[in-house]
Amino acid sequence: MSPSPFQRLASIDDLLLYRLGRLSSVAGAMVVRLCEGGYGITRREWAVVAQLYENGGLPPSALAERMHRDRARTSRTLTALGRKQLVLRTIPANDRRSALVSLTPAGRQLYEALMPQVQVINSQILSALQTDETMRFDQALARLQVRAQSLLAELSPDLPKANRRQGRRGKGVA
Repeated sequence: MSPSPFQRLASIDDLLLYRLGRLSSVAGAMVVRLCEGGYGITRREWAVVAQLYENGGLPPSALAERMHRDRARTSRTLTALGRKQLVLRTIPANDRRSALVSLTPAGRQLYEALMPQVQVINSQILSALQTDETMRFDQALARLQVRAQSLLAELSPDLPKANRRQGRRGKGVA
């Protein structure tokens, strides 16, 4: 029996993260078209709308943490959603530092219209698997998420900080 691509790891096409990225790119493109073409929001904005719908009002920092996004990017997304009148930022009078963001009625309507369509796309993709395979895949994804989180905590001090600007300058590249 020959090794699986995950065991072989001979090329980029064998790497788990690359393969998941390709799947996400293809499947996500359908959601992007639906969000942008049908509702005038980005996929990132859609994710924020969905999180706020499912979790109620949240402080922006808690929202960013829940979504595994940086605070600055989350803040920009919230600003864009505010301009579109889909989210509302509430600042309590007694504590001006603790804002809460929540969906407006228009934001809730957007979620209720878009979510069933996104669910159909997900169901159609998962229809490639048998019911037992779907359950095992879900369990495997949960285990992989836990392992990735623990590995990040373990390796984080040794990993270099991301500097996306450096790559654009071409430093050190011939």
